Amino acid sequence: MNEHVGLNERAGINQRVGLNQRDGRLPALDGLRGVAILGVLLFHAGHLGGGFLGVDLFFALSGYLITDLLLREVRVSGTVSLVAFWGRRARRLLPALATMLVVVTLLTWALGDSDLWRSALSDGPWVQANLVNWHLLGESAGYWEGFGVGRVFGHLWSIAVEEQFYLVWPVVVLLVARWARRVRRAGLAGQAGPVGQEALVAWIAAVVSIASLALMILLLDPADTTRVYTGTDTRAFSLMLGALVATTPVRRALQRHVGRRAGSVLAVLVAALVTLWWVADGEASPWLYQGGLFAHSLIAALVVVLCVQAPGSLLARMLGVRPLRALGLVSYSLYLWHWPVFLILSEQRLGLTGWSRTAVICAVSVALAALSTVLVENPVRFRAGWARARSGLTALVAVTIALALFWVVVPRPPVAEVDAGAVGSGDALPGSGAGSGSGSRPELSTVLFMGDSIAAGEALPLDAAMTASGLTLESVASDGGGGVVGPLAESTWAELPAVINSVEPDVIVYQITTYDWGTEQEQRAGYERLVRVAADAGAELVVVPFPPIRPDDFYTPHMDDLDRTDDVARDVAASSGGRAVVLDSAVVWGDTFQRERDGTPDRSSDGIHTCQQGAARFAGWLLEELAQRYSGFVPADPQEWVDAGWAADARFKGC
Repeated sequence: MNEHVGLNERAGINQRVGLNQRDGRLPALDGLRGVAILGVLLFHAGHLGGGFLGVDLFFALSGYLITDLLLREVRVSGTVSLVAFWGRRARRLLPALATMLVVVTLLTWALGDSDLWRSALSDGPWVQANLVNWHLLGESAGYWEGFGVGRVFGHLWSIAVEEQFYLVWPVVVLLVARWARRVRRAGLAGQAGPVGQEALVAWIAAVVSIASLALMILLLDPADTTRVYTGTDTRAFSLMLGALVATTPVRRALQRHVGRRAGSVLAVLVAALVTLWWVADGEASPWLYQGGLFAHSLIAALVVVLCVQAPGSLLARMLGVRPLRALGLVSYSLYLWHWPVFLILSEQRLGLTGWSRTAVICAVSVALAALSTVLVENPVRFRAGWARARSGLTALVAVTIALALFWVVVPRPPVAEVDAGAVGSGDALPGSGAGSGSGSRPELSTVLFMGDSIAAGEALPLDAAMTASGLTLESVASDGGGGVVGPLAESTWAELPAVINSVEPDVIVYQITTYDWGTEQEQRAGYERLVRVAADAGAELVVVPFPPIRPDDFYTPHMDDLDRTDDVARDVAASSGGRAVVLDSAVVWGDTFQRERDGTPDRSSDGIHTCQQGAARFAGWLLEELAQRYSGFVPADPQEWVDAGWAADARFKGC
């Protein structure tokens, strides 16, 4: 509750909005928190495709409650104390967050789960800096890919978005309050009274919401919606719409137009939310990113404000029932803990699947959340005198420094060792490259490497190997894209001419991507176009089939198209007049997916990507294939490049 609001003022406010007089909370809003976290839990457990929209409900609630708190302070004191506000936020959020970060990191270390351990060390400092959503975007960490081999702190992108809102929005409200005070001193009080300044806050919230929606639509990449789903700029509307309905002009307008029908309108809006949660399916619902999330956030914001205006309505009372409210009271800690629990208590570790595993995970998560709330959150928020004023600032600085040092001193997972003896000529078939053994071989100095995220992993050892061999590699392999045919080809073709002009490659190596979907005619047209573009640039084209994959639900519907790509590419190369060649990468990978070779992981547990050993063998094989076709270099001994540091890259998860 606002520290500048007196007890009598608090009581009056509580009576007007139907708050519980004992603790100053509205049961229906706690129930909404419970609904939101329940949806997220069911979504991550695979039982509710639209449950991720619970995050939007959290955003709308936060936008409303924080703005309501700030505006109450402005009404009473005429200003906003940023120090007091940020102090309350720090006491509310930091203790539980810091505890979870440390415990989960140490737990992944103790369990020896290198994937989760590595992701904790990579992402943890960015969580502490309130920037983890931008860090994940910078690493091309697809949000919708997180439900297999996941990032243990990947869910905290939403906490980062909220914390960025907490930093910026109070400053905006403070500036509005100061503007209003100056206008009043100038004798224009009618233009800057309480309602006038709140109208300005409402206009700002509305404009930012519309701008955020426009950015979402403008920046949308249908192939991977992670950027618009987790970016602060493209998600600001979810918070701003909550802020909008917290202003007096909007609340009065709702009261005038809804009036006694608030309960009925609330029922319709809740039914709309339920429908959206039922039909939405994450990345498979493109309409969400073309206005659907905006509509959902607006409905959620209206549900929040109507629960406040009609606390006695049937739905508001239903939302305030004890089980939902109890869940809502621990929702913050529950959100923090549930995803690490999901990843640590995997199906393999538990020996359970389906609802049985869900029940265990939810029970463990709720227990941890309750302990966190009782032992960490509430004592610091409500009873720790040392957490306030100057001693509170000292404690904040101490915790910040200690947590920063923790990321430095905590042990790192061991880097996978690559066996140089298993890389190179021992795995390549002599003369397997088409055209090998020809009398005249063109010189090779620069290679452009194209492909999707599989190729991006292979590019790491390939770059080291080519550098050691005196060649230059430029990789444009792209996560979630990179193909020259299929649904993602447009962005490749838009960027490729400029890249080729800049790199001036002698050879373009294109590893067929797992997104090369389409009819045989479409695939042929894409590959023929690539041959022409390469030839126009004076480069030859080398095509490499992608390694066999273990298709999941995403790839299964497209396997007929993907199984055809090798044959289509070979037909195109055969009719290219020697300007293109297709290599047989089965020499490296085999004809079917193989997780291990000689007891060492070749391929990631996700069934798609490569591990360090497999990627290294691919690099050695490709160098030898190129050496049979081109002159000007000698493939370096694998001993010279297998230990060049690339094997420690976080890209090799699931190995």
